[in-house]
Amino acid sequence: MQSDMKTPIVTLTTDWGTQGFFAGMVKGALYSSVEGIQVVDITHHVDPFSVMSATFVVKHACQEFPAGTVHIVDVATQPPLLAVKARGQYFLCCDNGVPATAFGDEIEDVAVISVPEGMPLGFAAHTLFVPVAQRLLAGAALSDIGPRPESLMRRNMVGWMPSGDEYHIYIHYIDGYGNAYLGMTYNEFEKLRQGRPFRMTVREHRISEVSDSYFQQQATADPRLRLRLTVSATGLLELAVKESSFAQLIGLRTNDAVILKFID
Repeated sequence: MQSDMKTPIVTLTTDWGTQGFFAGMVKGALYSSVEGIQVVDITHHVDPFSVMSATFVVKHACQEFPAGTVHIVDVATQPPLLAVKARGQYFLCCDNGVPATAFGDEIEDVAVISVPEGMPLGFAAHTLFVPVAQRLLAGAALSDIGPRPESLMRRNMVGWMPSGDEYHIYIHYIDGYGNAYLGMTYNEFEKLRQGRPFRMTVREHRISEVSDSYFQQQATADPRLRLRLTVSATGLLELAVKESSFAQLIGLRTNDAVILKFID
């Protein structure tokens, strides 16, 4: 049975960069094997080998694609290789923690991709994920792709934790502009806040309000004084500096923590 999508879609999320031949090989193979396909580049600039960055991108960038979309995720890829169904979409990746951490209980089904004997896996996205994507878009079930694994690796991505009368909130992702996405949603923040004033400590800087956006900033010669706490499109709290890079100016990186304290 063919996919219900009028236009078959395959996306690519990788750490390949855009200067090599990798994306071209995979795209060429996809266009040659699936009629009418649309190939979408999510990004080829995931931090190299970073499962945490890949998880963040996949979780937030892929959720709004139509059911039946196939997502190829090639970051820190090694056997066992998986075909995962979540939110009605398919994710071709490996058991490195990305699918279980990104989707958790939303995973509907999963299969270990059967590898033909003698097939080289040095570039699995090309040699294996492309033909599996073709089969899924043609209507194959995951049971046709391979057996179901007993379990999946899941990584512990701590978003925030209490410490005395404070909360440590960890940076989960730094985007290309240098903005930092925190591991606490705005809804979680408001539930803890209960209308109280707060102070967020970011190195030597103090923030005491949530801005509607980081464009609402007074003019100042020192860009560090334009640091703002806002809410990103993902629903997570975000630290940003208008027309500058939070990561470069403040020096915090992924997995570093900021301190939140509510004032009674």
